[in-house]
Amino acid sequence: MPKSILNITLALLILLNGMGYSLIQLDFSINRERIAELFCINQDKPELSCNGQCELSRRLDMAHDQEESKKTFVQEEIMLVYILPGQSYTPERDWYQFHSMFGILDELNLKFITSNEFFHPPCF
Repeated sequence: MPKSILNITLALLILLNGMGYSLIQLDFSINRERIAELFCINQDKPELSCNGQCELSRRLDMAHDQEESKKTFVQEEIMLVYILPGQSYTPERDWYQFHSMFGILDELNLKFITSNEFFHPPCF
């Protein structure tokens, strides 16, 4: 029972996290009058008929900025090599480069292999 409650709670959190803009717009449509009275910048200019749209755009911009600040990815490529005994291959062009977090792979002098056969793991 506690596991299912935890699973449902986590699923709802993930679902609500993806619906940020929709929830902001839903809150705005429900509380439009209150938002227009309390937060509208253009209250002294009724000819603009803003009705709180300025506050909605401000909130959506804040949500967009928060989402963009979360998108910081570190991209790194690590190549795994399996060397068959007795076979080696050194490519003619230097098309490969190793990058690792610790800089260990850059210092190694590894040889690459190519084979027309597919490698099959051992069957037990």
